[in-house]
Amino acid sequence: MRLLILSLPVLMTATLAHASSDDAWAAFNLKVAETCATASGLKHAHVSEIVAFDDTLGKVVTLVSGVFPQKALKGAHGKMLCVFDKATGKAWTDEAKGWSAPDLR
Repeated sequence: MRLLILSLPVLMTATLAHASSDDAWAAFNLKVAETCATASGLKHAHVSEIVAFDDTLGKVVTLVSGVFPQKALKGAHGKMLCVFDKATGKAWTDEAKGWSAPDLR
């Protein structure tokens, strides 16, 4: 019984350590949005809600829409798919014609 009483605080701490706070998720979502907006190269970038995969993949995806910066494109709107690596914080983008998502930023 004494061992159980002494072990209880350790077990509770271990359980709490695995939970992420709302603030931590908000900070992560903002980091993804800012990184993907920058990586897209689009002006006035709007970032969609994050599509999260299983944690074993270690990546999330979002859709970035905005205006192409090249003068030759004369203010054309574009969309870029962004893959964000959770471990490295790096993002990769590629054009995503025909895709759509609401802006959640």
